[in-house]
Amino acid sequence: MDSIIRVYDRRMKKVAYLDNAYDINYNLPLNELWTAGFTLPANDKKNEYCQPFYYVEIFDGRRRIELFRIMPSVLRRNIHGDIMYECEHVLATLLDDVMFKYHQIGNLGVYTPQVLRYIIDQQITKRWMVGSCDFNRQFEYKWENENLLAALFSVPKPFNEDYKWEVDTTGSVWRINLKKLNESPVVDITYSKNMPEIEKTVDPTSIVTRLYCLGYGEGDNQLGIESVNNGKPYLEANGATTTWGLKQSILVDRRFENAETLKAYGHSLLDDLSQPYKSYRVKAVDLHRAKPGVYSPFMPGDVVRIIDKEDNIVEDLPIVGVRKNDISGDPGGIEIEVGNKSRDIAGSISDLQERARINETYAQGATNQIIIPYADNADSNYPAIIRVYIPDTMVRINKLVLNYQLEPFRAYSKAIEGERGSSQTSSSRGGITTTTEAGGAWYDTTMSDVMRTTDTG
Repeated sequence: MDSIIRVYDRRMKKVAYLDNAYDINYNLPLNELWTAGFTLPANDKKNEYCQPFYYVEIFDGRRRIELFRIMPSVLRRNIHGDIMYECEHVLATLLDDVMFKYHQIGNLGVYTPQVLRYIIDQQITKRWMVGSCDFNRQFEYKWENENLLAALFSVPKPFNEDYKWEVDTTGSVWRINLKKLNESPVVDITYSKNMPEIEKTVDPTSIVTRLYCLGYGEGDNQLGIESVNNGKPYLEANGATTTWGLKQSILVDRRFENAETLKAYGHSLLDDLSQPYKSYRVKAVDLHRAKPGVYSPFMPGDVVRIIDKEDNIVEDLPIVGVRKNDISGDPGGIEIEVGNKSRDIAGSISDLQERARINETYAQGATNQIIIPYADNADSNYPAIIRVYIPDTMVRINKLVLNYQLEPFRAYSKAIEGERGSSQTSSSRGGITTTTEAGGAWYDTTMSDVMRTTDTG
């Protein structure tokens, strides 16, 4: 049963073993979506079980690689005819759910595990749950109309430590873990032992030693880091400038609305960008396949020691990619990529300048002024209350400015406080009228005399 692919339907019920599958391959990049593939003869009856979105377990010998789901298929007609199937890791099920409209979470008191759980809780079908998390940061995040996988992968972007995503898909509910990279090597790659070929690349084209950081907004109102960086709009890699010279670039990422989070993200990028990208592509021999109890497997995120004494190479670097092209035909052949920075940093950050020149610096919501004219009378007992209407679509208030001018005005009048009055009359002496208790008067009148007495009580 070595390397036999198992097929499951969308309810995770096992439906077939693909005994005749060949050209079984997988590609495991660090912190990216893993992919796999296999081929079946076109006349194999088990092709009926290889439906889109069905799940397949890929094995390398007896070692389970991971759980994938079937995506495209290609029918190729030649002498025999075959069908090639492409698969993606089941993390891609998070692409099926979205965070509709605007979502914001984080900042002081809200830690990384809470942010991860908030994202995972947006699932319609509850496949995934958050397992362990080695980080307890308090960054602020916001997403708008984003799928869950992209939101999840964006959480550790501001970290200044290396990380890796780990998954466990063996249970009924799948778990995702965010872990720190190990610093000590778990396996070595040595020339003439398990390394028949090595290719070293040093790429200094993406070096940046001074990075200007900009977030949400535009023009003078665009978020910068001056308020949290001693008035400086840029971060600088101290020490690197003397080696490589001053290399400036601009980071524009409108996801960030908090200066502290933007600064932390800038630091994490600058730590990588201040040194040239160094990578090794190694064609190695998978000794774990032959002796599982003696040798460790190569997995993304593991630190390996590269040893090539002929070229004076001895370095400890993390694996950023593992590929096998033919598990059944060439079980020991494996390609490994190791580097001093993760592939997403090396690939996407090298075009910072291009992104800054094109759409990232375009306006994403124009600055507006809301002017509220107002006039009223006021004194120490009757203040003037100005009510300001804020539209629901407003994202940020840059400043409030109050311009006022004082002029004389007519005072408010206060009526005399009154109580219920009473009247009495008689046919012989006229009437008695009582007014207010605090300052009024009463009158006693007759036809022959008039008397007025003022009550001061």
